[in-house]
Amino acid sequence: MTGHDLPIISGKRYNTWCHRHGLVCEDQDRYHRAQAVFHKKGLSSSEKAALYLHELTGCDGLEFVAFSNARLKKYVMLANGVILVPCFLSQTEGQSAQDLLARLTMRMEQKCRFIYDGWIPIVTWDEATIRKVIRSVDEALSIFCLRGRTSFDWEPKYPVPDETSSTYEFEGRHILELERVSKLLDSLGQNDRVALYRSLAWLSRGLRLDDPAARFLFSVLAIESLATYIEDHASDESPLVVLRAQRLTQTERRANRDKCIRDILPELLPSNPVEAIKTAYFDCVVGIKQRLKTHLRRIFISDPETIMLLFEQKVEGKSLYDLRNDIAHGTTDALSEVQREQIRRRIWDVERFARGYLLVVLQTALGAKPFSKGMQASLFVSVQNAVVSSEGMYKGPTHMAIVYS
Repeated sequence: MTGHDLPIISGKRYNTWCHRHGLVCEDQDRYHRAQAVFHKKGLSSSEKAALYLHELTGCDGLEFVAFSNARLKKYVMLANGVILVPCFLSQTEGQSAQDLLARLTMRMEQKCRFIYDGWIPIVTWDEATIRKVIRSVDEALSIFCLRGRTSFDWEPKYPVPDETSSTYEFEGRHILELERVSKLLDSLGQNDRVALYRSLAWLSRGLRLDDPAARFLFSVLAIESLATYIEDHASDESPLVVLRAQRLTQTERRANRDKCIRDILPELLPSNPVEAIKTAYFDCVVGIKQRLKTHLRRIFISDPETIMLLFEQKVEGKSLYDLRNDIAHGTTDALSEVQREQIRRRIWDVERFARGYLLVVLQTALGAKPFSKGMQASLFVSVQNAVVSSEGMYKGPTHMAIVYS
């Protein structure tokens, strides 16, 4: 249907190329083994999706869908056994406007978002091999960035069924509350106004992102950008200076820095010299962490548990600020889905912290009234993994150009 030559592979695929059929399983034992995958600990969502499809259908690899601004006119075989098959026409010139695939291809051209059927074989189904294979997909697709501003996103054709999204129902009272905040911001001096909107923009843009590391870091930047402005740049006439932790002379700052270094080095130097120097530099010389701690203690003076959430409370061995450092300093492995999932699980915490910080600033410094409680959120639960007992029970489209466009 696409007009492309199609690759021949060894092993069993569940779908023909460029199709995504409904899941069919008549074997109850196989069905229950597949359902048990969702309760496995230590597997990322993509790893579960691969194992789920295998247990349910006997598929010998991972079928996935990829999206890219790269237009490949025929199928490609990449490193690690990854195959990409274009799910669009190689050209639309001369095609009938009544042809559905021609129209969908033109839509992809307009959006610069082309759809591919992806495949990678999995020979053995132990957890270590599945993890290596999932990473191999990211490795194979990441190489495209060397040729320009080319990127690939991908997801399993049959994602784990517990992935949900939310819709928030805004009522009239919610809009009025936001309008009151807008008026307060508009009454500020230009520098204060820019600083607050800059912080809001970091949080807002983070909510629009899919990548967990970027979304996490943007939420932290929402806090750090405003904290830095209040502590170092707001004028003495700004209403925001009431939130400033302390004003120090250059001599006092130097004395605090020296004390910070003297406190850290004896503790860490004997056991880990490299970590001692790094910690002393980032905590004392650059001072981002210590300055932020001091500022937030002033903001949340009656709520020390909030500060603990950011700096002290560890989940899987990492505090929120530990994750921030890992991302910002490049030690997070962007191709490790396990690490991405670890970050994803903490996104709600850091977003909640950033939102709470901004609200306290608005209320304390500008006199904004607290928001009313009780916004209704509804969950959309994907039914893409619904399993039926026969192929004829699924009545929806199967071509991926239709399913994913």
